[in-house]
Amino acid sequence: MNIKDYQYFQKLSELKNFSETAKFFKVSQPTITYSLKRLEDSYDISLVDRKSYANSLSLTPAGKQVLLHINRILLENNLITADVERFKREKIVMGFPPIITNYLVPKVFDQLKRIGLLNSFIPVSAGSRELLSKLKNGKLDMSFLGTTVLPEESHLDYQIIKKHQFKFIASEKRNTSNINTIEELFDEDFISLDESSVHKQVLQSLKERYNVYPYMSFQTADYKLMLNLVQADKGVSFVTETAIEGVPGIKEIKLDGIELPPFYILFVYRHNMIGSKMLKELTDIFKNI
Repeated sequence: MNIKDYQYFQKLSELKNFSETAKFFKVSQPTITYSLKRLEDSYDISLVDRKSYANSLSLTPAGKQVLLHINRILLENNLITADVERFKREKIVMGFPPIITNYLVPKVFDQLKRIGLLNSFIPVSAGSRELLSKLKNGKLDMSFLGTTVLPEESHLDYQIIKKHQFKFIASEKRNTSNINTIEELFDEDFISLDESSVHKQVLQSLKERYNVYPYMSFQTADYKLMLNLVQADKGVSFVTETAIEGVPGIKEIKLDGIELPPFYILFVYRHNMIGSKMLKELTDIFKNI
């Protein structure tokens, strides 16, 4: 089967419109129509229900089943290209979330330098959610990730490097003796990391579980800026202990009875990667931090 037919069907199922799909691929609408017909003739079953308005459609049960297989086929097709490119460039493209990078890299720097691997990877800096997506799509070879939920993707392997806890924090200069409940904490000026961070997701779950709403005075993607503001007593915040190791001028606000998920620091990679000696050395180092 032509891989293009699979690509057209995948996008058609997403856009649910022949014209929009044709526009996306910069082809004529009949190209998409004939491609769908080839698939339906090949499997001898209808894959879509055509609507009478706006050139739209919905997938039949058979179409939904075929789409599941097509998604896997196209993913593997993308990974073939990604893995071949990895061998050509002889470097590892690796994801580094900012908080985890500043925590982990100093711990392995001397090891990497000693065996000549400091320049063996191409770093990609982003939030863990974005890095996981890039890893699944073959745009990364491996990555550090921070998460509250362990990956369930069948094609990914991971090593738990550390299991940390989330903390409510304030400046050492701030009087927090009157903060004993989450309601009292959220009445303070709150400085939060933005939606690209796992912290924001955990904070949202706290709001829903305890029916509380923090007074959000500032939000940022830069965790170092957040820590600087807390140190300067501009507000309180919420962060994994990973970010505050060795940071002066900050104290924890302890609240009884508040359940917080663990924060896992993971080293994640595709389990079917066949690597060079360099890849194995990197894997061994990061696994054994």
